[in-house]
Parts: sequence; C-alpha cells; structure tokens
Amino acid sequence: MKININEVLIKSSVSNYIFLVLKILLSLFLIRIIFLGISNEEYGFWALLWSIFGYSVLLDFGFGTAVQKATSEALEKNEWENYNKLISTIFFSYVLLSLGIFFFTLIMAFNLEKIFVFTSSESLEYYKMIFMIFGFGTTLIFPFGFFKEILRGLREIPLRNNIDMVFLILNFMIIYISVTFYSSLLVMAIGAILVQLFTNIFMAIYVYKKIPSLIISIKLFQKNKVKEVMSFSFFAYIVMFSNLIIFKTDQIVISVFSSFALVGFYQIVSRISELFRQFSTQIHDIIGPISAALFTSSNKDELSKVLLQSNQIVAFISTMLMVPSFLFIEELLYFWLNINDRDVILTAKILLVSMYILVALRSSSVQVLLMCNKHKQLTVVAIIEAVMNLFLSIYLIQYYSIVGVAIGTLIPNVILAIVYNIPLACKFSGISVFLYLKKAVFKNIFTGFIVYAVLFYLSQFFGEISFISLIAYGFLSLVLYITFYYLCFLNKSDKQKAKCFIKESILSKKKTIKYN
Repeated sequence: MKININEVLIKSSVSNYIFLVLKILLSLFLIRIIFLGISNEEYGFWALLWSIFGYSVLLDFGFGTAVQKATSEALEKNEWENYNKLISTIFFSYVLLSLGIFFFTLIMAFNLEKIFVFTSSESLEYYKMIFMIFGFGTTLIFPFGFFKEILRGLREIPLRNNIDMVFLILNFMIIYISVTFYSSLLVMAIGAILVQLFTNIFMAIYVYKKIPSLIISIKLFQKNKVKEVMSFSFFAYIVMFSNLIIFKTDQIVISVFSSFALVGFYQIVSRISELFRQFSTQIHDIIGPISAALFTSSNKDELSKVLLQSNQIVAFISTMLMVPSFLFIEELLYFWLNINDRDVILTAKILLVSMYILVALRSSSVQVLLMCNKHKQLTVVAIIEAVMNLFLSIYLIQYYSIVGVAIGTLIPNVILAIVYNIPLACKFSGISVFLYLKKAVFKNIFTGFIVYAVLFYLSQFFGEISFISLIAYGFLSLVLYITFYYLCFLNKSDKQKAKCFIKESILSKKKTIKYN
C-alpha cells in the first residue's frame, strides 16, 4: 500500500496538537472546579484513585505497541487471518490481566482503613464503595483499550483524536455537573468510568468499520501466539517505559535520601519537562505505524527519509520551545506556584536540558528502530540508562540534593546519545555523523542561540517581567525563531516545501474542526 507520508504526518500531527491543547485547557479548568467544589479529603481520595489505577497501564506489557505494529503490517500485506488470531490472543490475554485488577480492587477495598487514614467510619464505607466502583469499572474497561492502538496502527489518528475529543468534552460536562449540582464523588466516579467505557466502544465500532474482516473470538486464542507477541512486546514495553521508570526511581531516591517535600518539588519540575516533551513529539504518534509499514515492505530508502525527516521536525520544534522555556523557567515557576528556590530552579533547567537531548537526539531513532526489529538492542540500552541513572542519583544526591538527582538523569542521557543513538541513526540512514548533525541539530542550535541572545537582551533592557510580558516574550520567541530559520537556513526549494506544508496543515486543521 502506497503511503503519502507527508499527508499522513501533517493530518496526524495537526490533529494531535488540537487534541493536546484542548486536553490541557480542559484539565486546567477541571482541576480548579474539582478542587474548589469538594472537600480536601474527597479531592485527595479522587487523586489517589487515579494514581492507583493509573498504574494499570503497567499491565499492558507492551501489547499495545505490538497491536500497533501488527495492524500496520497486516494493512500493508492485506493478511487478516493471522492478524485475527493475534488480536484475539492479545484481547483475551488482556481479559486475564484484568482479573488481576478485579482481585486487587477487592483486597484493597476491604483493607483501606489499614493503609490510609480516614476521618470517620461513615466516610470509610463511602470511600470503599467508590473505590470498588472505580476498580471494577477499570477491570471492565481495561481489555478494550487496545482498540485505540488498532486505530493508530491503521494510521487513523485524526479519527481516534476526534472520538477522544468528543468524550473529553463530555467528561468535562459530567464532572462539572457532578461537582456543581451534586458535590458527589460517587457520581464523578461513575461518570468517569462510563465516559471511558463509551470511548472504547465507539473506537471499537470504527475499528470494525475500517477492518470488516476483523474477528475477535476465544476460538482463535492460541497459547503459542502469546510467546510470539511477548518476544516483541516485552522489549518494547521496557523501552517505552524506561523514562517512566527513571523518573519514578528519581523520586524514590529523593524520598529515601532526602525528604518528601523535595519529592513534590521534583515532581513539579519533571512535569514541566514532560509537557515540553509532549509538545515536541506529537509527530511520533504516527512515525511508529509508518515505520512498521515501510519495514514490512522492505522500503529502506523511505525508512531512512522518515527517520531523518522526523528528527529534523522534532529538533526544530523542541529547540524553538526550549529557548523561552529555559530562559524564563524561573519566572514561570514563580507565577505558577510561587516557587523561587534556587535549587528547584536549577533542577528544572537541568531536567529541561536532559529532556531536550532525549527528544532532539534520541527519540525519533527509537520510534523508527523499535518498529524495525531493533527492540532487543534498544532494551539493553534502556536498562543500562536506568542503572546508570539510579547509581549516579544515589551518589550525587548526597552532595547536591535534588540538583544531583537531575544531574544523574542528564549524564547517562548525554552519554547514550553520543555513543549509541546518533551513530546508530547515521548507520541506519547511511549518512555521516557530521551531515546528520548538520541537518538535524546545528541549524536549530545556532538559531536557538541567536533568539536566546535577543530575548535575554530585551528582558534585561526592560527589567522586571510580568505575567503578560512573559506571554509576549514567549510569542516573540516563536516568531523570531521561525523567521530567522526560514530566512537563513532554507533554500528556495525548502521554502516552497515549507509553504506547501503550512498550507496543507491549515487545510487539514480546517477539515478536522469541521469534522468535529
């Protein structure tokens, strides 16, 4: 099947950014509504529910990535018989895993008072009921979550996002009504579960429309397929969750060798760097399925182009966002949460640099190579990074507090980018390291330094920064970066491609909004 890579990239990326912005805006309002609308204890329990059952994603064991890869390959080969066996095996494996959530919910619900502190016995029974509803609902929803990955494998990311956006808005309305008119945590829990359930149901409906020959049946379940899937999914699981493991380990190290108060500060600054990653890598959502399809058809030349093009785009976006984020992180933390601690600010800057290196120099190659059966090699690298991060963090926190933990995250990230990711990407693409860095890094770094210098001079010249001026500086940074890069580093052909890209992006955005 011939893939129009540019068209798929544009439509998927534009749709992802629309969904991401909407999700962030609604989340900001929703947190405020919930926090002010229910008691502190209820809000704490609500946060606890999402924290506990949010870890159910760890039961995925990489099956989601395997589904995405298998769907892309089946779409390319038009071979659905073996695909049905694979999908049926994965689905009923999810069903078995969901039983773990069921029994975990029962055990936890009857022992809540032994684990957490409640103000009264009456509230305890109320919270137990909510916990069981949320847990049993998660048990029911868990097996059906992979339909989202099937749509991703089909390269139907705009469709997936459209469904998510509709139910995201519906969820906002239900929570708003639950808090405003009922002030009921029970209604909120039931509403949240139902919204997620119907989201999965609608995605399943569209999957069956896109794949009329799809059959999910217990008769097609094959034990040998589990081993076959795990040979890829387990390694993909370790690779994709390596950063999650690293950040969770960092917080454990801080809690053991320092204090819980510093854990909270570290979590806040790590969320900023995570938000930076999300805004920089929305293109990656479609890179995996495209790479799997091209690898299946043995189209090495197109694969190389995809790796280079995605790296160039991600490096451009991440550098453009890095300049104002790094320069004004101190003001951002102060306006947002009244934080002005020097160690926290320095930690935030180090984590931003670390995330920038991860995004600009490593992430695109991982997305492509994971789908090209390099999962075992990538897993070894992920484990090495996690071990290096742990030992460095434990050693450095004793001398530099949370700044040391951030440095412990940065050092292995830099080392692996230099000795592994960059050389491997160059070898895979068949180009020299210098040419790779020239296309993906040097131009962006140079532009970033110029814009940084201009913004730094303006901020020093005009003095104290207000919230409004902070927004203005951010907008000015984006305009200067795009303008300077366009005028200095794009030739006539590149400028024409850029104009076409922008035009197609705008048309794609209009179509997406109209569809919604």
